[in-house]
Amino acid sequence: MQGDQELQVYNRQLKQGFSSLQFSPELEAEFRTFFHGRNVVKQRGAIIVGIILLLALVPLDSLFIRDNKALELYLLGRIWIAVPVLLLALVFTFRQNLRRFFSAFSFAIIGLIGITNAIITVYSQVRGTPLPYESLLLIIMVTFSLGGMQFRRALTCATIVALSYVSLAEIYLPMGEAKYHTYFFIFATMLVGAVSGYTLEYQVRLGFLQRGALKNLAKTDPLTGLYNRGAINQKLNHLIYYAFRERKPVTLLLVDVDFFKNYNDFYGHIQGDNCLIQIANALADCCKRPLDFAGRYGGEEFLVMWFDAEPNEAETFARRVRDSIRELGIRHDASGVHSEVTISGGMVTGVPDSQHLTEKLLHQADQCMYRSKESGRNRIIIQDFGDDKSIAHIIK
Repeated sequence: MQGDQELQVYNRQLKQGFSSLQFSPELEAEFRTFFHGRNVVKQRGAIIVGIILLLALVPLDSLFIRDNKALELYLLGRIWIAVPVLLLALVFTFRQNLRRFFSAFSFAIIGLIGITNAIITVYSQVRGTPLPYESLLLIIMVTFSLGGMQFRRALTCATIVALSYVSLAEIYLPMGEAKYHTYFFIFATMLVGAVSGYTLEYQVRLGFLQRGALKNLAKTDPLTGLYNRGAINQKLNHLIYYAFRERKPVTLLLVDVDFFKNYNDFYGHIQGDNCLIQIANALADCCKRPLDFAGRYGGEEFLVMWFDAEPNEAETFARRVRDSIRELGIRHDASGVHSEVTISGGMVTGVPDSQHLTEKLLHQADQCMYRSKESGRNRIIIQDFGDDKSIAHIIK
């Protein structure tokens, strides 16, 4: 059942856990889209703050850098490389079609700024004008918290930045306790940032699963697990618009369980619920393709929709539905038409000629279902969409 299956995808992942920060393939792609969309405002804020801090550090750092060559390299890295790249990143966040690339772009930006900063810091120290290394710590923390990257990519980026400084320091700086003291704080910052980054993404993933489960629960009929009426209308609006745009046919079926009130009165409401569940399962099994779906429209009334099926397949669908209900063999001694549970249905098929036809399509299918009841029940009446005068087929 479509609604129940979508709900179970989230619940199953919650039950399995995700300590590796990885979902099943069907959820991972959806999460990445959610993750990037959720971080847009935070990314913009981080970029703006980053630009402000870089520019604010220039006069402060200039006090420490008395060597002209070191100062030239510093200004090149901070003003002419880092700031323009950050401005380009800010533009990325306003382009919808580029947002999915932001994580990779952020990796490149922070990595470039971090490596450049490591080069400047080591070069300044070599030239005898020590530049504080603390800016590396800030870059590492930004990588984990504000960089807009998932944990694994952030950890890789921060590691590259840290190792770039350590490698250069090992090659160009003399041995000394101060150097190893610096290493300790760099990798301590890495550890704190990594724990924070992991915890943050874990919570985001947990919230994503809980939100998805609640969202799908709101779309699902609690008894049958099919889509409820609100979800049905939403999917119909979407698919009819899509069918109109792409000139694709749709086939819509409304069915009602014959004399279901009599069934409830005769067998009791628990048996009545079991009957509806079996019918819902049978109707859901008639939906074989990705965009086909079944839903509980209300009470003992159900809706089934087939997307992009040839008009001549409508009769095949109707027979499939009829046969699937017959195969259930649910006893109904209080029925006025048969000894077993039967359905009356109205089916409409065709290509929508407008994107706003949901109500018209439902109305025509409802009228066909009403005619099937008036003409004796236990049948499905099929019409071409828009042709509400003539009857195309009657499936008994």
